[in-house]
Amino acid sequence: MSCCTPPVFVLILLLLSSIVVCSDAWALVPTTTPRRWARRTRTTRGHPGVSPDRRRVFVDMVGSHRDAEELVETTETIYTPEEQQRIAEIHAEASAENGTLRDAVQQALPTLPPGLILKLGRSTSHSHERVQQVALELEHIMDARVQQAKETLKSLLDAGEIRKLDSLIGQAQRDGKLDVPFFNVIQANLRDAMATAEVAQEGEANRAQVLQHIYTRCQEEMEKAIPPGVALLNKVLRTEQASIRRNLYDHYLTPQKNVVRTPDGREVKLQGEKPVLVQLDTFVSAIADAVKQIRTVEVAGATDRATAANLVESCRTIAKEARVVIGEKYGVPSDELQAFELGLQPVFRPDSPESPYVKGET
Repeated sequence: MSCCTPPVFVLILLLLSSIVVCSDAWALVPTTTPRRWARRTRTTRGHPGVSPDRRRVFVDMVGSHRDAEELVETTETIYTPEEQQRIAEIHAEASAENGTLRDAVQQALPTLPPGLILKLGRSTSHSHERVQQVALELEHIMDARVQQAKETLKSLLDAGEIRKLDSLIGQAQRDGKLDVPFFNVIQANLRDAMATAEVAQEGEANRAQVLQHIYTRCQEEMEKAIPPGVALLNKVLRTEQASIRRNLYDHYLTPQKNVVRTPDGREVKLQGEKPVLVQLDTFVSAIADAVKQIRTVEVAGATDRATAANLVESCRTIAKEARVVIGEKYGVPSDELQAFELGLQPVFRPDSPESPYVKGET
């Protein structure tokens, strides 16, 4: 079962944030791998999705270059009345605050629907002046974000030593630099590095291995800053081995024995149990939100139906695996298992075609 490939994690991350313009040609960081890098860098199987080619396209949510090109050709540039109203509101906010249009677009960006962002990404030459102005300002904002992301990645590549790298990644997370543009820049560089197939000398790591290590560490750092349920979902989504996922469910979703280990290696059991690290209801909410967001992006036209269905099926598989572990730990007739099942029933068995788990969030 391949429910846990890196593109799924990136998709969830993109859905939780804004969408960003990214082009392979100008997202690459022209730097060489420092020779001080050791081969002991950690890697992930495969690599993140591929950014679109050099066209003004907002990052594809699927990780497929072909799908991204098709999206460019098929996305409508006709704006609904609601979208026209939102664009007018952005202009009005800029006038009301006596600020610039760019500031207004920057402030509104986190609240813009994915479909509207996709359309604006193709509207820098739109015939309607207001639409064109907002699209151009949005493009400038995205350009600046990608440039910052390139600088951040270059500083990580130049670290040259594992401990220094970990420190820099932690600082980048605290400064809010591990954002969507940053992950897209890593994707573009990973694609380039793997295509060039650089061969490392003995005892050294090639550029692709270093980038994969940075990608994995940045994922782990991001998981520290997001809610526990979402962090666990991301963790199991990027874990391929079913046996390891099972250990994660058991460790995070069920009570653990209160044991201390003595210096001579013996285990001493204490009274009581350690508290559950991730409450079941928060994990249910994380899965439900992920499915809702996937459907939202599908309805917006940012991914095709088959891809969205596969992603939802990945979430369903995780829910089924977790259910088995919860049932074994608490018992089949337990309140915990029943609450877990009831919480996910409307997600995977919606009672109406108008359900947000079918239609997405409006």
